[in-house]
Amino acid sequence: MSSIDDDSIDDGKVESKNLVEVVYKPTVTASRNGHRDSILEDEKRKGNRETACWFLHWAAITADVTLFAAGIGLSWTSPVIPVLQGPDNPFGRSITTTEEAWIAAITPLGSAIGPIAAGYCADKLGRKKALLFLALPMIAGFFILAGANQIGLYYLARFLTGLGSGSAFAVAPMYVAEISQAHNRGKFGSAMGVLITLGIIYPFSIGPHLSIPIYSITCAIPLLIFLFVFTIFMPESPYYLVVQGKFDEADAALRKLRQPGSDIRLELAEIREGVEQEKQNSAGVKELFTSASGRKALYISFGLVALQQFAGINPLMAFMKTIYEAAGSTIPANTCTIITGSVQVLSNTACIFMVERMGRKKLLLISCIFCFLSMTVLGVYFCLKQKGFDVQPVFWLPILCLIIYMLVFSFGLGPLPWTVMGEIFPSNIKGVASAMSSTISFLSACLITFIFPVLSEILGMAGSFWLFAFFCFIGYFFVYFVLFETKGKSLAQIQKILQRENN
Repeated sequence: MSSIDDDSIDDGKVESKNLVEVVYKPTVTASRNGHRDSILEDEKRKGNRETACWFLHWAAITADVTLFAAGIGLSWTSPVIPVLQGPDNPFGRSITTTEEAWIAAITPLGSAIGPIAAGYCADKLGRKKALLFLALPMIAGFFILAGANQIGLYYLARFLTGLGSGSAFAVAPMYVAEISQAHNRGKFGSAMGVLITLGIIYPFSIGPHLSIPIYSITCAIPLLIFLFVFTIFMPESPYYLVVQGKFDEADAALRKLRQPGSDIRLELAEIREGVEQEKQNSAGVKELFTSASGRKALYISFGLVALQQFAGINPLMAFMKTIYEAAGSTIPANTCTIITGSVQVLSNTACIFMVERMGRKKLLLISCIFCFLSMTVLGVYFCLKQKGFDVQPVFWLPILCLIIYMLVFSFGLGPLPWTVMGEIFPSNIKGVASAMSSTISFLSACLITFIFPVLSEILGMAGSFWLFAFFCFIGYFFVYFVLFETKGKSLAQIQKILQRENN
């Protein structure tokens, strides 16, 4: 990097070439391999923001189709369980409470195992191939459900859909975070919540009107479309390509993902510098446990994804129709679930625009407060109903509580743990770290989903809702004291914050 020479000054005028170098010199230095160091000042970033390329939108949404399918897997049971509880079903008999619990809970059990293989594939084979492979067990699961007439086949199929769903939650946030830019990463991360919620609504919309075989095949169609589009059109993550030393391919991927004519040299240099620094400082996967910054990233991510599940979202979605029927609402249960899901979509969409204005931490705190309040009030309603009080004058209260819960969950606890997970781990071990976080998430989901119908039989639904409220209360303090704000920061800057806070 050259500076302004005295000879270049003539009557107060400076050559434009040297002037540009002076402007950049405070924030750009030369690295050992001749590439520019890349951490640019926030002011310069804000001044150079550009509208995200349409192809970047397409790539992010296509990757998120796997999360749409995961949402389908989450709520697939809701229109099916009432059918299986009656005698007219593929088994020819009514299912037991234990079988009902396993049909719902075995999917998050599969989801807890899926990320382990997915994380390895993401680090060894690439983010793109990992996303393609994870779609296969979900497709197989839905086709098995279409023809299954034995409870064992239902367990197998639900396990396979969970295997793919858990893998999607590990790899899709990673891919989206790595193809995005610092100023739009939160927006694209929040869009995941929209796709998940649309996937959750999908079974409620079509399930009651179709037979179980046709319904299950229809659930597989989005994944078949994803396989075709993603295989042909979408690039590999530029971060992964740089980690593999494929700099020309990383350059080509960035050019596809940015506006035509954009100068991607500084961004590519930043990625190279960040990856090089991570390699120099990294001891591999054991760094997650041996370094203070690695441990902090782990317990931030573990804490957020566990909080997300213990707030009760999985059992609420899996048994929503049952909950509305138990509440004694005069509005049809399917209508209530579609209304609730539509609120989720609107809230997730609002999160896309709020997350880069308000930040991750503030939205998570608001989400914890109102999830706590809505679950507490819902528990009071069911407690009064169980004790014989006339709750018919407030029949609308469960609907209102669940709408408020879904509203605030969907702009905070729903999408943002996955957004943060995609941001806080070093790129060279992000696959394994994300897999570990996803495994914690789905083990928590399996536990809370399995015990919900059992706990509701023993303590009543009020006890279950108060348990969810308690976890939301604890979660508020976890977010307040542990999480730092990542809004507007590059992935390299986030790693520097983690290292600085622990030095």
